[in-house]
Amino acid sequence: VALEAEGTAVQRPALGSLVAAVPTDPEQQAAAEAGLASVDDEAVRLRNAVKAHDGFFTTYCISPYSRYIARWCARRNLTPNQVTTASLITALIAAGSAATGTRGGYVAAGILLLVSFVLDCTDGQLARYSLQYSTMGAWLDATFDRAKEYAYYAGLAIGAVRGGDDVWVLALGAMVLQACRHVVDFSFNEANHDAVANTSPTAALSDKLDSVGWTVWARRMIVLPIGERWAMIAVLTALTTPRIVFYALLVGCSLAACYTTAGRLL
Repeated sequence: VALEAEGTAVQRPALGSLVAAVPTDPEQQAAAEAGLASVDDEAVRLRNAVKAHDGFFTTYCISPYSRYIARWCARRNLTPNQVTTASLITALIAAGSAATGTRGGYVAAGILLLVSFVLDCTDGQLARYSLQYSTMGAWLDATFDRAKEYAYYAGLAIGAVRGGDDVWVLALGAMVLQACRHVVDFSFNEANHDAVANTSPTAALSDKLDSVGWTVWARRMIVLPIGERWAMIAVLTALTTPRIVFYALLVGCSLAACYTTAGRLL
């Protein structure tokens, strides 16, 4: 309080579910022991397995059940890297289905792409649930995410050609746009890893908007993170054509890139 009175910014991190206490008398000790006994350790592990600040689609459509898949995997001694590999294989099968150029193939591709994303969420949740963290695992996850998405683009393009529509230019454009976004995001995060708090007017506005619940989700969705992006791709693949999928990707990712860039520069 004294620091804040002097104008010093003070951060108050969330303490989470498990908080230590140092009782100074028998009554406080009894209260602390009762509080400890009331904590459901398994519920805490499951809750903490889910990454904070995920996108809307991931938070509400995937994580409510993928955490239980992660626990199922942990009880069978599966590793996060094995789940990551399963996600890659599923996405490659989805790309192969899209490459058939048939409506049934497109529907199967959309479903398999969503299954691949569920597994993609599960591998990280499994790592947090079972405390199996590794640099290799993080690298594999990021690398395979790119490989899965670009392979799926290629599958869509092949399927479109079989249907008489050459969309390779659109597919390559989507790949280049996504690659540029990933490189810029990585470079920005690395450059600002040790930066102090952002005091720009844009950051101040963002902090104010955080107090309005729905704007948080809207701003997370507008940057088209992997969950929203893959959901859009899957639905459009099943219901429309590859050309429409790539048009939506190019427009959506371009708007997301402009929004993100404006927020960083202003």
